Amino acid sequence: MGNTLATGIIGLGILGSEYARFLGARPEVRVVAVADVRPEAAERVAAEIGAAAYTDFREMLRRHALDLAVVATPDPLHREPTAAALEAGVPNIIQEKPLATTVEDAEAICEAVERRRARLFVNYANRANPLDVASRYVIQEGLLGRVVYGEVRLDDNICVPRQLWGGRSQEWAAGSSTAHFLLSHVVDLLRWYFAPAEVRQVYAISQREALGYTPDVYDAYLTFDSGLKVRVKAEWIKHIDELVEFYLCFSGSEGTLVYNKRPGFGTAAGWRANLSRKVATGELLRHQEALHARGVNVGALLHRPDPAAGQLAAGGGELVPALEFRGLGGQTLMSLVGHLVDAIVEGTLTPRSWQHNGPLPTHLDGLKQTQVVAAIIRSAETGRTVEV
Repeated sequence: MGNTLATGIIGLGILGSEYARFLGARPEVRVVAVADVRPEAAERVAAEIGAAAYTDFREMLRRHALDLAVVATPDPLHREPTAAALEAGVPNIIQEKPLATTVEDAEAICEAVERRRARLFVNYANRANPLDVASRYVIQEGLLGRVVYGEVRLDDNICVPRQLWGGRSQEWAAGSSTAHFLLSHVVDLLRWYFAPAEVRQVYAISQREALGYTPDVYDAYLTFDSGLKVRVKAEWIKHIDELVEFYLCFSGSEGTLVYNKRPGFGTAAGWRANLSRKVATGELLRHQEALHARGVNVGALLHRPDPAAGQLAAGGGELVPALEFRGLGGQTLMSLVGHLVDAIVEGTLTPRSWQHNGPLPTHLDGLKQTQVVAAIIRSAETGRTVEV
């Protein structure tokens, strides 16, 4: 590996094109080649960034000694290009989520990574959102007490499975589902937030009433080995004005976190953690500063929640410590990728740009996420609880 990472990109759809532009602007990276089965896509992106264009990724891997390969093919088509890059001796892989759509494929990828002693990172982009960093922080610091229940809804407009990939949309959506396309994000976030807890049991339902060629919705209950239970739901049949709606809420023994990540109709984007009353003012300010140091500009407040209902009033008139942010968190599709490049350059899972946020996601995280999503699908198919 020289002064820059010689990089090849496989798959030039929406995300692959984003990778090409993003990495093409990084001083540590030199995108030398791109590959897509569509000649026009390969030639267009290659001309834009000054790279060689290929329609066969195997030919690209034969012709270029790469330091880094990016795999951004559709969800069910990750195993073959990733395995080919590893067999070609590429030492670093960045792969789009999910790692795979079957446990068999995920295990095969992991075996190849370990055998080749390579490094594979999965781009779970939500981890780089400042408000997700804040969510993990308040949970890991115990500021909600013991978190016992949560709910997460991640829904797409029906135009996603019908139109997002143009003429290929139905074929693309049929090869995936909201379990792979949406709940992969959710499962990874939950594992990251609540580490070292792991999902041990899944019960789920699904249906095919609106689309037919792919499930409309998955709705699941996840039980963690810590006792935490989280309901996770994802659908892509909503006739709504927004492209995405994303809501998270976690209830602890001493506090609650509410996170309108991508708000729907009549809802404002924002993040609020009502903390344990044991958190003193000085400690509250210390947590605020710790989050500021991580690039999260939350406000600290003491307030008296008092929405009266007859003789009852929430909060009882006591001062409650809270951390709050109003608005969107500022994530982009490539938010995590810069940290992944830093990790490759620095040879670590915790580069300087990612301090205090835990290790970056690797093939092992991808395997765990795939196992949980596979359990959701199996439970929905069988109507039974599935052990992970």
